[in-house]
Amino acid sequence: MKIFIKYAAILAALLGSGLTQAANTTASIPMDLEVPRSCALSNLSSSVVVPEDGSEATGSFTMICNIPYFTFRITTDSLDQGTLQLRSPNGNALPMNIRVNYSVGGTIFNNETNLGPSTRDWFTNHGTVGTPIGAILKFKLTNPTTATTPAGVYTDTFRVNVNY
Repeated sequence: MKIFIKYAAILAALLGSGLTQAANTTASIPMDLEVPRSCALSNLSSSVVVPEDGSEATGSFTMICNIPYFTFRITTDSLDQGTLQLRSPNGNALPMNIRVNYSVGGTIFNNETNLGPSTRDWFTNHGTVGTPIGAILKFKLTNPTTATTPAGVYTDTFRVNVNY
């Protein structure tokens, strides 16, 4: 019995000393994620029919970017060629006007601008990443069509290009 108690005491001493001398080990794994810059266009009007009587037709689009600063250009094929107009395949042209108003985060600027050679390029500095920028477009013939306006389908293409 004395031997058993002696071995139990030695075993307890060994186990106890091992517990009091435990060490800590740590490790780390670096993690990262790179989110690329991006912009998206949405809510683009599928098409706009410009009224013959000179009244306005509306269209729109929305931009949203994950960066606070970017530029964008709005234009039409005809404006890139010098004059904002609808054209028929046989060369007839109807001058038109496009007015643009912007909103940031749903707040409309109420500062309509006529689209033209000097008002196509815009730089945004709204400072808030992910804030939608909306555009409200108003398309209108400069003069209504008349009985002497040549018949035909007159077209142009509106474009938005975002650079970031």
